[in-house]
Amino acid sequence: MKVFFYALFVHLSLNVFVFGEVWKITEHRKGLRRFFTAFFIVEFLVYLTGLLFSRWLPDNAVHIIGFIGTSWMLFLIYMTTGILLVEILLYACKRLHPTLVDKRLNRGKGITFIVLFFAITAVMWRGNYKFNHPVVVHKEITIDKTAGLLKSLRIAAIGDTHFGFLIHKDYAKKYLRLIMEQKPDIILFVGDMIDAELRPMLDQNMGEELRQLHAPFGVYSCTGNHEYRNEAEKKIKWLNDNGIVMLRDSVVLIDSAFYVIGREDVDAPFVRKPIREIIDEQHVNKQKPVIVLNHNPKYLNEDVEAEADLALYGHTHHGQFFPGNIYTELIFEIAHGYKKKGNTNIYVTSGLGLAGPQYRIATQSEIAVIDLLFR
Repeated sequence: MKVFFYALFVHLSLNVFVFGEVWKITEHRKGLRRFFTAFFIVEFLVYLTGLLFSRWLPDNAVHIIGFIGTSWMLFLIYMTTGILLVEILLYACKRLHPTLVDKRLNRGKGITFIVLFFAITAVMWRGNYKFNHPVVVHKEITIDKTAGLLKSLRIAAIGDTHFGFLIHKDYAKKYLRLIMEQKPDIILFVGDMIDAELRPMLDQNMGEELRQLHAPFGVYSCTGNHEYRNEAEKKIKWLNDNGIVMLRDSVVLIDSAFYVIGREDVDAPFVRKPIREIIDEQHVNKQKPVIVLNHNPKYLNEDVEAEADLALYGHTHHGQFFPGNIYTELIFEIAHGYKKKGNTNIYVTSGLGLAGPQYRIATQSEIAVIDLLFR
């Protein structure tokens, strides 16, 4: 409910600010004023309808409303930022050279608004293209352990698919094809497979796609914070029932060769176990390779101190769109990509799907293909 009110407040505030600027620059164009007034009212009513009545609307309608609403929200964020930067520049000009800013200011603002509109539209078009064309990132890592008779292991590491109303069944089909094209030995998700509600998964029979995922050593996932939004246990059960083995502070020994440990998310409504406790309780033999799935890269040192050989994370989306990438770089030790700490190889994926606006600006949608080589 808090997220609902926050989204509504931000959306309304940005609409009011940008509409105020449009109102000023269309002072002598009453026809344009009427057009923009109608546009802002209709857009906000559509957005409000999606927020209030999504559970009663058809899935396709929710998808369209959601796409329009989140896209317009992102456009407003960029437009507001652009307008504020222009206002700061004009203020500086007034202070330094008062005669440079005269009665033609309003016309100049109108031209600036048009330039901003087309520039933001172009950036967002490119961002949507990048979201719809995920990349495959390859990383080769050598681990100084043996893994039974295995010489190597190809891992498809996927984060943050956020299946739901916005990322619907057509995306699930596309993701399935891309994952299977990598010919992985094992498929490992790092949480946030479902966005918010179970309903679109059931209505669209998305389990049909998930059940087609297969690899010689299986398909596994840990939980993410979005798994714990609405009907958590039902969503987790649904994933289990459709071929995704959910590891919840639990361990699986695969082919007597290597371990996969799945952590509960830090936002789980109960205290998750320390990884050392999991290792001790479930008798993990550290002479074998140990892979840890963890959604949030908030506590990297836990897995490093537990001497995991490979730790996989998601959650950050690498900020999803600029300047979010800068923000995540500031708050996370590793916001995206590979790093080795001690003897632990760490990879944080920017995710295959995303939450909210379907744009990747200065970030990327990705599958990480990690080839582990054993000595």
